Amino acid sequence: MIANFKPQLLPNNKAGEAPNWEERLEHPEDWLVSTKLDGARVELFNDGSVKGRSLKSIPSVHIQEMGMDIINNLPALPSSVVIEAEFYSEHMNFAELMHFFRSEDVTSEKSVAKYTKLWGTEKWPFPGRDVKWATTWHDTLRFYAFDLVDMAAPYTAKEDRNMLLANVVFEYIKAKGKHSVPKMVYIVQGTYEHIDAIYQAYDQSIMDGNEGLVLIHKQAAYKCGRHTLNSKLAFKIKDDNLEFDGQIVAVEESTIAREGAEKTINELGRSVTSKLQEDRVPSGMAKGFLVQMEGGIGLTVSLNGYDHSDRVDLLENASSYIGRWIKFTGMAPVKEGGCPRHSHFTKGNFRDDK
Repeated sequence: MIANFKPQLLPNNKAGEAPNWEERLEHPEDWLVSTKLDGARVELFNDGSVKGRSLKSIPSVHIQEMGMDIINNLPALPSSVVIEAEFYSEHMNFAELMHFFRSEDVTSEKSVAKYTKLWGTEKWPFPGRDVKWATTWHDTLRFYAFDLVDMAAPYTAKEDRNMLLANVVFEYIKAKGKHSVPKMVYIVQGTYEHIDAIYQAYDQSIMDGNEGLVLIHKQAAYKCGRHTLNSKLAFKIKDDNLEFDGQIVAVEESTIAREGAEKTINELGRSVTSKLQEDRVPSGMAKGFLVQMEGGIGLTVSLNGYDHSDRVDLLENASSYIGRWIKFTGMAPVKEGGCPRHSHFTKGNFRDDK
């Protein structure tokens, strides 16, 4: 792995606030705008290896094969280059996509046996799909490339990096030939002269089933880590501050690592405790509310503004909260019939009028 490299991340908008985009994007023509796909982030290195956002190797043998296919069909890239992309299929929702992203080999005998056993039961995870679909690697699964960074020159402006990326993807597709399905395509990053045109592009992105838009200033250098809102160099426009109503059906308890559980240091230098069930024990504190929305959709809503003692009290007095309605904030469902994502409840937002 390239020394000092960390994936560039976009800043999160402040919860509950509607950004003033006219003020943020004072000169719309200075920004490169692209569709924000609801996929899984991948980092492709010049040796063909593919890692996730936390720089852990992705276990899927098919995704690693995609990485090697791309590198083997490109002119030699400097060892300091990383291509960034979304692993995505326009024919799948997020849950379906993650099935292929997280599985080591969906086509293996073990996987076929697993999903054959689940087929026709209430535990079948893919409504409208069958066993063959769940155990087949699909050509629509691709890398949608959106950035290229050379860590030997990380201060190269985004506009120039974008041209380099477009050329790399073009050379790859040309090498594959018109009779082969490319494993990597380019996410078009365009410019707009007026803020209204950006709004229209956002509306179209949502209608197409995507998350929204990504905006990077043309002169922005690559940032190893997360941009800040104050830097005014990168933004995302998406419906992540929408309000929803739901009824509490349970208070869920969080877990902590048991004494003696293995601790590791991840690729970003952070301490990580085991998430295996056998390494976790109940914490005695609430993790969140299990909520049911009108229409029957259920989801877990995390807690915002609750300290340690608040969370203990919630769990000890769970029965007094069950049945109450809350207003919570989240990101709009990407697919019809889905539940809000990244949802959280701010202390005090009970809907006792419901």
